[in-house]
Amino acid sequence: MTDATAIDYGRTRAAPHVEALLVHARSLDDAGRHEDAVAALRSAAAEGHGAAMHALGARLLVGRDAPFEPQEGLALLKQAVEGGDPDATALMATLTAAGAWVEPSWPRAFELLQAAAERGSDRGQRQLILLAGDRPLAEQTKTGGARTPETWARLRESVDFAYWTTPPGRRAVCEAPRIRLAEGFTTPEVCDWIIDRARGRLKPALMYDGRETHALDTRTCTDFVFDIVEADLVVLLLRARISNLTKLPTACMEPPQVFHYALGQEIKAHFDHVGGAKSEHDAERIATFLIYLNDGYEGGDLNFSRVGFQYKGRKGDAIFFANVDAEGKADRLSLHAALPITRGEKYMFSQWIQNKPTAGR
Repeated sequence: MTDATAIDYGRTRAAPHVEALLVHARSLDDAGRHEDAVAALRSAAAEGHGAAMHALGARLLVGRDAPFEPQEGLALLKQAVEGGDPDATALMATLTAAGAWVEPSWPRAFELLQAAAERGSDRGQRQLILLAGDRPLAEQTKTGGARTPETWARLRESVDFAYWTTPPGRRAVCEAPRIRLAEGFTTPEVCDWIIDRARGRLKPALMYDGRETHALDTRTCTDFVFDIVEADLVVLLLRARISNLTKLPTACMEPPQVFHYALGQEIKAHFDHVGGAKSEHDAERIATFLIYLNDGYEGGDLNFSRVGFQYKGRKGDAIFFANVDAEGKADRLSLHAALPITRGEKYMFSQWIQNKPTAGR
């Protein structure tokens, strides 16, 4: 599978000297020479090559191994979309759904996703197949059926936005701290999609204290962060579903993460609140929302030791809890741990929610 959010130096045809610049940029990145890689991408983008515009634009949007220049990045992506680049079109669908530097519009986002699929974006095609309400056509397309513009149009038209954004009910299991369960929160297919997006891209998990992140020996798992470039419509629909269940706006959500726990890995007892006025943006992390992405492991329970509550969900189940009390102060009863895995491996989707709009996307 081609991951359209990774640095893609060109799947489309280009003049030989442009292709050489793209290959050179890849080698520079591999060597850690990111400034030189950006310069090489600029040269290739100046030649009008869509994949180079997409790769450079995506980096500038979030400042990943590049200057943080979102307006320039957006302009490059728009050029690439106008030129028919498939993966730039898929990324523009994500930006449009999120309202990131462009006018927010879910209908327009789905139109762009359809266009990306028609242009050959693997990620765009797979998203439409996953989200389509017409399951017979989706399965037929997935297993080798015709992939025509009509196919992608029919799949897009069958997407049920209300279905994907309307959560199941929730069940209270504790009031101090406030802990709620939402069993069957999302589908197994969405869980598989999230795991697939993270697989092979995990890094040692860090602890955020409100200002910066630190490596701690109390946290032995790995994680992958979905910033706006790494996200897609599946992830954004999942966040909209979380918002509708928690009644907290997506604007206050941090970039979500996937946590992976291998055999023996854990997170020891800790709090998720970050100190309010002591944090970088004078914000507090008021809630934590966790989705269980797989079954088939032992151990790994979520343990609230101060209140004697322990939970292990099934694939697609969710648990969420408040990190602050009714007065907005840090709830010392919210101390929790992810117990060690004793067999297999565990994947979790984590969404932290603040009391103010987040600064990052």
